[in-house]
Amino acid sequence: MSVTLPPHLLSELDGVVDAGEYDSRSEATRDALRAFVTEFNRQTDLSGRLSGTVVVLYEHGGVTDEMTQLQHDFTGTIVAVHHVHLSDHLCLESIAVDGTGDRIEALLSRIRPLKGVHQVELAVVDADQ
Repeated sequence: MSVTLPPHLLSELDGVVDAGEYDSRSEATRDALRAFVTEFNRQTDLSGRLSGTVVVLYEHGGVTDEMTQLQHDFTGTIVAVHHVHLSDHLCLESIAVDGTGDRIEALLSRIRPLKGVHQVELAVVDADQ
């Protein structure tokens, strides 16, 4: 496997290794991939009625229009949106969701691949309790 990283991310990775937590880039990368896979799996195979929040960090550019379209496409699932401009090029959107696990997963699967999305986090609770 070969991975190309932007210079700033490689520098951050080297900083983690230099801090002494890991012996090598490979060890740090393996740990990061394990965390990514664990989190990804936690956000899939959702079931039942759930309520929660999807937090999205993205570049202001073309993603804004696509995020607005998602609000229209998921009106039965998205109950509120809070949009914050973090800088001249970064936005943070907090999306309150309520609906079936399948529908929330469908929303996540539309957000994750958008060009310009940096991070997607999901926190949900079982709304059937």
